[in-house]
Amino acid sequence: MPSRKKTQKPRTKKLAKIPKLPKRANIFVSKKIALAALNQQFYRGDIVFDGVDHAGPSFEARVFLNNTAANENTPTVGEQGFAGSFHVFGHGGCFGEVGHCEIRGNPRPYDPRPAHPLTPARKTVIATAAIKRALAKSKELTVTVVPIVHAGTVLCDFENVLKFDKVSIRTYE
Repeated sequence: MPSRKKTQKPRTKKLAKIPKLPKRANIFVSKKIALAALNQQFYRGDIVFDGVDHAGPSFEARVFLNNTAANENTPTVGEQGFAGSFHVFGHGGCFGEVGHCEIRGNPRPYDPRPAHPLTPARKTVIATAAIKRALAKSKELTVTVVPIVHAGTVLCDFENVLKFDKVSIRTYE
């Protein structure tokens, strides 16, 4: 049996070049949201993001209340207005033919087929304690969302990762 030389180099695969992540993705700061009419005796409070785009890179979205200066280095503690976070497992851009990633409207009411894979998502952050803390200080609040990008492809926009239609505060009595 022939002996194997110990000096052989292991075979390596060539990997695709990983895109360099930007220093910082754009941060979203909402307009002031009036909460004066809100009954403060709720048992649960949510921050709801409708129409979240997940076609780009994967990221964590850290949500802060009444802290418009929050950034990726802000501690995730209640004293800094931290309310919670949500994660997006991004699709990494469109690799198909032209029109492949276009969403063609809502499915018919009785259509059993699943929706298009890139249909915008709804993300809910259960933030009861954070909303109550914010209400104790003011009858208005701002929502700041700090995206922390974790991965993507060369087809991704790494600065404008956070795209959604609206943000709302929902409480349950």
